[in-house]
Amino acid sequence: MHRFFIFLYYLISKNKLLSVFFSVGIAILCLFFASKINFEEDINQIIPKNEKSDLTAKVLKQLNFSDKIIVIIENRSKEENFQLSETADAFLNQIEPLQKYIGSVQGKVNDSEISETFDFVNQNLALFLNENDYKEIERKLQKDSIAKQVENNYVSLVSPTSLVTKEFIKKDPLGITFLGIKKLNALNISKDFKLEDNYIVTKDGKNLLLFIDPKNKSNDTKNNETFVNQLNTIKENLNTKFKEKTEISYFGSPVIAVANAQQIKKDIQNTVIISMTVLLLILIYYFRNVFTPIIVFLPTVFSVLLALLILYFVKDKISAISLSVGAILIGITIDYALHILTHYKHNNNIEELYKEITQPIILSSATTAVSFLCLVFVRSEALKDLGLFAAITVILSSVTALIIVPQLYHPKKKEKAVNANFIDKIGSYPYEKNKPLIIICSIIIIACLFGFRKVGFNEDIGDLNYIPKDLKISEAKLQKLSDITSKSIYTISYGDSEEQALTRNSELSQFLEKEKKEGKILSYNSLGNVVLSEKDQQQRIENWKKFWDENKKNQTVSELIKNGNQFGFNSSAFDQFNENLNKSYSTLTLKDYEKVKALQISEFLSQENGFYTVSNVVKVDEKKRDAFIKNVEKKHDALA
Repeated sequence: MHRFFIFLYYLISKNKLLSVFFSVGIAILCLFFASKINFEEDINQIIPKNEKSDLTAKVLKQLNFSDKIIVIIENRSKEENFQLSETADAFLNQIEPLQKYIGSVQGKVNDSEISETFDFVNQNLALFLNENDYKEIERKLQKDSIAKQVENNYVSLVSPTSLVTKEFIKKDPLGITFLGIKKLNALNISKDFKLEDNYIVTKDGKNLLLFIDPKNKSNDTKNNETFVNQLNTIKENLNTKFKEKTEISYFGSPVIAVANAQQIKKDIQNTVIISMTVLLLILIYYFRNVFTPIIVFLPTVFSVLLALLILYFVKDKISAISLSVGAILIGITIDYALHILTHYKHNNNIEELYKEITQPIILSSATTAVSFLCLVFVRSEALKDLGLFAAITVILSSVTALIIVPQLYHPKKKEKAVNANFIDKIGSYPYEKNKPLIIICSIIIIACLFGFRKVGFNEDIGDLNYIPKDLKISEAKLQKLSDITSKSIYTISYGDSEEQALTRNSELSQFLEKEKKEGKILSYNSLGNVVLSEKDQQQRIENWKKFWDENKKNQTVSELIKNGNQFGFNSSAFDQFNENLNKSYSTLTLKDYEKVKALQISEFLSQENGFYTVSNVVKVDEKKRDAFIKNVEKKHDALA
């Protein structure tokens, strides 16, 4: 093995200028391809995966709740009648140029959306009613109940709000539609808010919330970074404009993901710079010159560039977390150059030098590289990339050190005697002869054998995230306002077709309702009673037909007309209601539900490459959490 390096040494020595150009050319080539590498900045890449977690990752990739940015507009004004909507309007105007990053903005409800939702439920009423609703309708159909309802309708129509209520009463004089609309409450993530000036505000009116749904997923930090930076600029401008009136802050996983990505890059840069600076200072102090430490670092720099070149052709993208090992690699890889340099210092014969050090250095780097390569067999993508990058760098650093160091370092034949420094003294001290030190070390080792079992590990995967101080403040604000940021359990039904996913979710929704009644969960939000499978829709249509027989229809309309005449209603006032009773209902498709903007179906239901997921949000007591998760996954085709 050493003969090859001896041959290379003489070859390079005879062609120094050509070798320099060749080395610079390789370095430029490596830098070019290294700049083309697609670095993945997703912190979740460090999480191990198995068959179940692969399915979990596939499901979570389609989970839309977690990708929102929550905008908090807080009232800081001393004026009693200050409107938060003024700041909200200004904010919405400011983000208009950012539409290429924004899928939608929720939090402002238009009157047209309210009418649209009412009409949708009214026109498909049979699909929104369950057995309990029919019991309530039966009560409403009593003669005295109809008389009372018609009287209430008359009072509403002659009041100042008649412009709003007129159309609702005309379409549904008995208010049956509102029984169906109640089902939409199951889609509300929180009940701690109200509508004011068409915006969602807290019940005390002091905070207004907007929800931005970015077009890019939260782990797409490359595109989201520009978006988040521009949002921060808008926030600062509006906070200055509305100083002492309102304050805007943000919270959400896309913002946290960008903060994580920026912190990862910053940490890598800082650790590498700090380690290189400290090592350079130590080496300069030890060797008493600047040139020698630079020689020591050259093989490491070259091996890192070559490793990145190889990785470019081996992998499509690399986890940025894998580069965090850079500071450690510097410490490991400069050892090879130091070994060569130290041996060369005491043995000026180049052939003897290679005979002595080639095999030990190659074997040493090989064993270290194999240790890192073991990470390739773990199920964490980030650790796989780290292991591959570190192994390639280590093995290449030993080879480049054997080539570069003997070429650039030439020890003087007669070294001047120099005073030993503290590093020499530390290195030359006979530790093995110090009995008190041996006893102390032995005691520490024995103590560790008894104590290592008591070491605890943080099992909260959320602590992987780096959350800046301003985002922690925003999170604390939200926690005071609502349970919207509290830890929820997502129960997700999935399937290879829309029908399969919806059928499974209907079963899961019934289970969640049962768990809530038994007090095993606190609350849940689900599509289960709103978007039904075709089979369940057909069943509800049959229930409607069974309930509304011809006799009941005629009797109900007759009672409405009779009581309406007493208040001056003409006979045609109830024609539209009569049409709804006699219409032939049909099943709806997912596209029909998605047309109604206020339903926000896309928040719960997602589809990608023929894989469908339906999400539910469950709030459960911490003590009952594990039992609930096991119960869901055991009894249903769902993930929790």
